[in-house]
Amino acid sequence: MSMLYEVSLKCTSPRVVEARYSSALIIEDDADWDVALKSQLKNLAHRTRTLSNAGRNESLWITSKTPTQSPYGDDWDLLWLGNCAVPPAPDDAQTFPGEGQGDSSQMHYVFPVRGGMSCLYGYAINYKSARTLLGWLIDVDEPTDFAISKYCERYRCIAVWPELIGSHKPAGSHAKDSSISDTDNGWREKGVTRNIVHSAILDMLEKVGHQGPWLG
Repeated sequence: MSMLYEVSLKCTSPRVVEARYSSALIIEDDADWDVALKSQLKNLAHRTRTLSNAGRNESLWITSKTPTQSPYGDDWDLLWLGNCAVPPAPDDAQTFPGEGQGDSSQMHYVFPVRGGMSCLYGYAINYKSARTLLGWLIDVDEPTDFAISKYCERYRCIAVWPELIGSHKPAGSHAKDSSISDTDNGWREKGVTRNIVHSAILDMLEKVGHQGPWLG
């Protein structure tokens, strides 16, 4: 799976098609994840391969015994790994525990997307879905994440909650948090990433000996 830093989905989809990538992980420039992401992705891959869609007449997801080209299976259009709003997990959700967590509240839910999603901190598409997205996004006049949520009402998308990829908020002024929405005048002593237990960014800064009263 190739990795692309997001400029916009309208820019990355053509790149996936032109380069004929089998799949690509697209992340925002302030994306953060848990230091246990590799094992989390292994758990996610197993759940996406075994998930079945009980809400439709035909099977939406392949079974874990079906040979595939990808560890996540081949029968999906978008994997929504980083989000900030999700619907309640449906009855056919798969689960896996948070790495290193004994608390059941850290359980991750993996489920088919039926709308109601927002934020695109990190997501994966494949060659086939990149081609459909090129047409889907031509006349979009709303935020891309809302448009993709509607896309997932028709196409085969899967999400995980709590998210595996989040948006890191650095130490310092809250004004740095967003370039597209209003922020308050608060101050953050230490960087933080919502729903990420062991931030890779904070771990990196600690390992390189980041000094000062504010970390991250």
